[in-house]
Amino acid sequence: MQHHMSPTAVAILFLLALVVDWMSVGPNSIRDRVAFFFALAAVREGFNGSPLDRWTVGFLGGIIQQLLDATKGAYIAGAIVSTVIGAAVGILWIYTVGCVLPVKAGKKLGRFATLSFPQSPLYRLNVQMWVIAFLLGMLSDLPHGAIGSMTASSIDLVTSVVAPLPAYLFGSA
Repeated sequence: MQHHMSPTAVAILFLLALVVDWMSVGPNSIRDRVAFFFALAAVREGFNGSPLDRWTVGFLGGIIQQLLDATKGAYIAGAIVSTVIGAAVGILWIYTVGCVLPVKAGKKLGRFATLSFPQSPLYRLNVQMWVIAFLLGMLSDLPHGAIGSMTASSIDLVTSVVAPLPAYLFGSA
């Protein structure tokens, strides 16, 4: 994987995402999106391919395998665990797209564009947003097919757009 940021820039971006989310900087609709994109890029750069990434895939794979084994030989028990994880990540990405779309898009896209991250009170982190950022940042290389291509390319695009911000805001990072 080619990195767009230095380790220092990743740490700065994490801090920016935490501050924007925790201090509720700006209107809710903008704050959640900015914090999410900062966190997503920082996770993608900082943790993708790491031991935490491998542990997360193993943990999720273990849960899915237990569920498949619990079917006692039903046809679904033959599902490929890594493909099921990839599909779940792709579906999570679709949900996230609905959360970050502007509400005005609801006129054309319906209720899908009205999805949003739940609002957290002042000086509290939006846990759901952070969980989604971590899962998508680390696991976006697992989905395949059309959804997988869109997932990986959109997250790479967000990362490349956000990458110059730490150096621009805080100097050489």
